[in-house]
Amino acid sequence: MKEKRVCVMFLVLAVMFLLVLVSAADDAEVEKSYACLKTQLGDNCGNSINTEQTSFNLLAMAYDSKVQGDCKSSLKNKKNNDCWGQAQNNACDIKPTALAVFALNSIDENVDDSVKWLLSKKQSKTSLIWFLEIDSSNITLCTINGAKITVNENKKISGADPTGLKKAYNNYWFEITNTDRNYTVSCDKDFVTTLLYQKPGNPVFYVSSQTHTASAADSTTEKVESYCFSTSSQCDYEGSLWAALALVKTDEDVSPYIPYLTAMSDETANKKYLSQAFLYMLTNADDYYSSVLSLQKESKYWLVDKNKLYDTSIALFALQGANTNEVDNAKKYLLTIRETTGCWNDNYMSFVLYSAWPKIPTTTTTGTTIPQCENFGGYCTAQAQCNLEDQLENYNCYLSGDICCKTQPQEQNCSEKNGFVCSSEEKCSGSEVQASDTYYCCQGACQSTQTTENDCEISGYNCRDSCLTSEQESLINSKYCSLGQLCCAPKPASSNKWLLIILLIILIILVIIAFFFRNQLKIWMFRAKSGFGSKKIPPSGSRPMIQPFRSPMSRPSPQYLYQRAAASPRRPAGRTEKDKDFDETMRKLRDMSK
Repeated sequence: MKEKRVCVMFLVLAVMFLLVLVSAADDAEVEKSYACLKTQLGDNCGNSINTEQTSFNLLAMAYDSKVQGDCKSSLKNKKNNDCWGQAQNNACDIKPTALAVFALNSIDENVDDSVKWLLSKKQSKTSLIWFLEIDSSNITLCTINGAKITVNENKKISGADPTGLKKAYNNYWFEITNTDRNYTVSCDKDFVTTLLYQKPGNPVFYVSSQTHTASAADSTTEKVESYCFSTSSQCDYEGSLWAALALVKTDEDVSPYIPYLTAMSDETANKKYLSQAFLYMLTNADDYYSSVLSLQKESKYWLVDKNKLYDTSIALFALQGANTNEVDNAKKYLLTIRETTGCWNDNYMSFVLYSAWPKIPTTTTTGTTIPQCENFGGYCTAQAQCNLEDQLENYNCYLSGDICCKTQPQEQNCSEKNGFVCSSEEKCSGSEVQASDTYYCCQGACQSTQTTENDCEISGYNCRDSCLTSEQESLINSKYCSLGQLCCAPKPASSNKWLLIILLIILIILVIIAFFFRNQLKIWMFRAKSGFGSKKIPPSGSRPMIQPFRSPMSRPSPQYLYQRAAASPRRPAGRTEKDKDFDETMRKLRDMSK
């Protein structure tokens, strides 16, 4: 028994040692990539004219005071008054300004003027439809800005429409026709008010993250706060994503931008921005977390647009700090597609490093580390999980869109989220979300993988998001793949085509053999024609018995024959082509016998 325990302990220690070695090897590879990036940037931050590229370089190399100073100077040189364009001297735009603000704020640079510029570019024309909901456990009489209405027991509203409102959704809600007004609600019983919104033409309703409760005779006030960012009359969706993230880092309230970003995320033109990753950073909502994980391709990378490295960086940017298989697999994959130098052959190399393996920045003035939130009793969390009065300024949370909060967020465990932790032999039938006790809280049912057979893979095919050029969809088996995937089977090859290919290969092989063994083939062909192949070659040192040269009367001595043959003059006109072939053959046979 004692020996068994010793063996178990030894195995555990061995495994831990191997894990340490693997981790150390990965760390060494990461440092190799950082060293390669540092070499590429040189003394001028890569001499990039692009604001986005320079911002990513600054984020990645903020831990190195020398390179940080070079990138900071390069970025500030591209500044156009209070904002940035795509490149130096370009017109100011939302995304480059937001990226520059995010990067400079990460090294504790003052960006107040640029934050003011971003806020000046917000606009309320988001085209969303807004609704007011009033709810109570019992029938209640209410007033909205002094106008009387009744919320009946069946939750339907009766009474005249107050100014700026009209009954909607079968009289359960009010549609807000004037979004510039404040709506003060008071009831004679306990009640709750909240706002809902909807994208035109979409049946989905979104509930505002903020609800207000009040006792009888008390009041609540609802006001539509919905904005996007743009330098024109049309909302800039990608720019709004980055602007909201930059404002979070500067301790600005971003809740007014969430409705637009949420409602417009499913637009075809906006899907390429991987908005779920941004919305997860801004809200910490479980739906966005599971959505980001589900979008991973082949358990290796993310690709929603044209650039695999950029999209993977966006996803890892949002999942910083998450200890999941998806994150680990993505990091391992990234290390396998580098060049031997340790660099990625892509302009987004610095974004890859910052997203997957971020380093704590330092200040350029002292070279010391910027005060970290958690080192001073604070808690890094999403802004949506921290009350405005609890948010701490001048403390850094280097992970994605987190802010410093004086109170610890109350994260629910998996059981409190009505979820389950599936075993290794089970698979979650729904989405998996993050909880306080696990990163894989199943919001569905745990199903045995042994009973859930995939007939597509059993048939030797593959479930993919899109089939390869050499594959075609197997319609019968596609139903066994995950939602949105296809069962890809090899395309049937044409028999005639393959027959021709095989014959061509055989012909090529025969030609190669004939080339290398051409001399032997000549001998074989001569033997076949003359019948010589049936004769036995005498051993070395004896003269072969050659029938055509025998005298009919008597057999001359070997010496005489040899001297006579040597003295005989060559008569070209008298020799045939067959005689020439015979002489050549005899020469080769003599050489072989030697």
